[in-house]
This record gives sequence, structure tokens and C-alpha cells, in this order.
Amino acid sequence: MKVVTPAEMSEMDRQTIAHGIADYELMERAGHCCFDVIDRETASDAKILVLCGAGNNGGDGQVVARLCFNQRRPVQVLFVGNPDHFTPNSERNFKRLQDTGVPYAFFTELDDNTERMIRDADVIVDAVLGNGLKNRPLYPNVAALFEYVNQSKAVIYAIDIPSGLRGSNGLTVGQAIRADRTLIIQNPKVGMLLEDGPDFLGEPTVLDVGISEQYTDSQKKVLDDESIPKLAKRLKNSNKYDYGAVSIVAGSRGMIGAGLMSSAACLRSGAGLVTTWVPESIYEIVAAQMPWEIMVKPYTQDNVISQLKQQKATAYVIGPGIGRKMLYADLIKWLIETGKPVVIDADGLYHLSKIKSVLSEHAGPIILTPHAGEFCRLCEITKDEYKENSTQIASEFAAKYQVILVLKGYRTRIFVPRGDDPAQCEIWFNTTGNPGMATAGSGDILTGIIAGLLSQTSRPEDAAKLGVYLHGLSGDMAAEQFGECALNAMHLIDKLPESFKTTKRNANE
Repeated sequence: MKVVTPAEMSEMDRQTIAHGIADYELMERAGHCCFDVIDRETASDAKILVLCGAGNNGGDGQVVARLCFNQRRPVQVLFVGNPDHFTPNSERNFKRLQDTGVPYAFFTELDDNTERMIRDADVIVDAVLGNGLKNRPLYPNVAALFEYVNQSKAVIYAIDIPSGLRGSNGLTVGQAIRADRTLIIQNPKVGMLLEDGPDFLGEPTVLDVGISEQYTDSQKKVLDDESIPKLAKRLKNSNKYDYGAVSIVAGSRGMIGAGLMSSAACLRSGAGLVTTWVPESIYEIVAAQMPWEIMVKPYTQDNVISQLKQQKATAYVIGPGIGRKMLYADLIKWLIETGKPVVIDADGLYHLSKIKSVLSEHAGPIILTPHAGEFCRLCEITKDEYKENSTQIASEFAAKYQVILVLKGYRTRIFVPRGDDPAQCEIWFNTTGNPGMATAGSGDILTGIIAGLLSQTSRPEDAAKLGVYLHGLSGDMAAEQFGECALNAMHLIDKLPESFKTTKRNANE
């Protein structure tokens, strides 16, 4: 399934209409689909309040209200917006609403009557503002209304997107309706998956109203159990070298855990041979704690490159726990020039930010795995700039440097360049994972998983996509057993075998 921006959704609507489905018919379909869900999930005597704006989102809401009334459900409509600003289809539905006899009122301020309507409602349907909301603050009376709705006891259904949430980037305009359920029309919008989006969305349901994805060239897609790549079956006549030898440069005094976790995750993800390189000063400590199957070797700043040259490797990792005291510029430059796949994470990204231009010289696949703060440093942008337009900025970065970018977050995104045009950069939004994974070491484990998979596939993008999905799935399994608050990074490694078995089982079905 594709993920679209508001502009792309608008073009899909336009093309669908141009190919023979009237815009009014699309509104009717959307309203019927939303009504079917609400009718199925709520008691027949539930008091329903539909909040409608003047735009087409409000028109969808009017269809829902009319259908509720026709089914003898207790329903009323509160219009939030000037009737002089009704779109043509919203105006048409308003006339039908009047003819049907649905009770309605117009909102001007949060007075006693409005508060009573909200308090008395068992179900509130939010159809005020659509997904094309601009970065302008709400009128104070509308903001007050939204806040009062959020405080109500009613179950809140949002049509397409919660009002006040921007469909382009997931930021709110100061206040937004916090839905229990969002009934998404046709395709998820980018803003539903980023920033504030997931917290305001509630439980999402995508409704098919007959708008075809062929009418958009969006390269943004959902990464789920149907779209994840599959690992090739292991041959009986094979040995450890057939599944890759990964060299991991990790750890420093005070941060040995990052390398331990990344290495263990790499081994558990199927790499045939894992060698972890650590500073000489912590060698004995790390060697004593590392799983027996993993080789641990010491290095100094002066000999690290010569040491790595002596070790056979099919892929490299640099970054987990290496700190910022030693200088790694020469090592990173050498790794990038080897032609072997390289994963750069954590403090490796810090050192890379000082010599970013070397990315233009890479001879083999590069996978970068930053969180938002690391990416801002790498691109020399502010956090506000990132929040406003992270998808575009990340697409431009991936296309410029021809790297696979794993941008970590609640809905981790994988950016895969397709040539040097950012518009053609393929973007995958992961669907697994939970807030319990926001804990120390979780990112180190993701790095290890991706590195382990790199050794088993000829397509680095597949290692990134499958690694991100498995990482999140392991977190979901851990959260189910331990809860989100008690979840720690080592639980993810423990759940990896089950995650692999689950995805393999799904692939065979």
C-alpha cells in the first residue's frame, strides 16, 4: 500500500473523477464506508454528534449523519465553519441533510449549549478539517472546541485524519482532536505516521472507496508482512563463510554494552562469522562478556586499518559505542573505499558528519542508521526544519550521496535512492515496533540485525527493510510479554528467533 501526501491524494481524487467517477459519488462512497464502520462498532442507541467543517471532509461527515438518521439512530450535526464557505458538494449534502430532517446547529463559541451537546454524546465523529491543513493556528474558539471534545467521555471517530493534524508532516496546528479511531480514506497520509500523528490517530482503519493507486507516482510505501523481502533458503551443502563474515568496530571505555549488543544481534540474525574489534584498553573486559561464538580482537588508533585488512570480511559496521575521543575519520574513509557493504551508526555518524564529503566517494553499499538528532547533525539542520520537512530532506540526502538511509523513529523509514532524483527515492514506512523500544541499546541491536542480514542477501536494501521489520516485530513480541515500560534492549535479541520464524511462516503461507 502506498503512503501519500495531501497533494498526491488530491491528484488521485482528480484523476479518479476524470476517469468517470463523479466527485459527489466519491463523497457518498466515503460517507457510506465510514458509516458502516461506526454502525457496526457502536450501540444502536448511542447518541452520535457529527462535527462538520465547510469543506469536503465535512461533506463526508454529513453523509454519515444522514445515514445514521435514516437508520433511526439518535444523531445531530454541529457545523464548525461558515456556511458561506461550503464547497459545492458540501453545499449539496447540506440541502439533502435539511430535506432529510437531521437536526443541526452552527458553532460560534463554546457556550453552554455546545458543551451540553458534547457532554451528552456517546460517539463524536470528527469531520471538521481535512488532510490538506496548512501551518496556520486555529481560531481560538475552534481550538477551545477541540480541547473540550478531547476531554469528553465520547468515543471519537475521525474521518480521514484528526482535525488539526497536518497531513504533510504530522505536526499539529496548536490543538487537534485526539481520535480513538481514524477512518482513513483510501491511503495513509504521510502525517499520520510521523511526529504527533500516531498519538492523535488512535486505531487506524483504511477504507477502500475506489480511488486507484495507479493515479499517483508516489514512491512511499508501507512495510508490512506482505511487502518485506524474503531470505533465500539455506543450502544443505553450505558452511559459515556462505553466510558472511561481519567485522564490527564498536565499544569504548564506559560504553562496552553497545558493541556487545550489536554483535550478539548480528550473530543471532544469521551471519556466519562475527568479529568484534574493540580498543585495546577494553579488550579483556569485552572478551570476557562476549558470546563464545564471536571473536573479539583489539586495536589501537594507529593499527586499526592494518588489522582490519588482515581479517576476511563481507560487511562492516562502525559506530556502536565508539565514543568521540578517538579519531575515526581515516578508518571511515577506508571502509567507504573498500567496496564492501558498510553500516554506520551512533558515534560513527558523529565522526562521519565531520567528513561528510567522503560519502561521494563510496565504492560499495552504505547504510546509515541515524535517529532524528543524528540526522540533523549530519545534514546541519535544526530540529524544527527536520520536523517540518523530514521526508523531503531525507530523500534529497539519500539521492545526493546514493546511500540507504534508515531514519529511526516510531515509524522508522527506509530511504532507497533510485537514481539521483529525490522524487524517485523509494521510501518504506515500517509498521512494527512500539514506544517500549525507546530504550538504550535498541538502535545498536538494529544495526547488528541489518549487518547480519547484509551477509545473506545481494540486495543491501533488503537487509535494511527486513532488519527494520524484524527489529520492530521482536519489540512487539517483547512488549506483549513484558509490557512496554519493562522492555529492555536484550529482550529484542531474545525474541529474534521467534521473529524470524514468524516471518518465514508467513512467507510460506
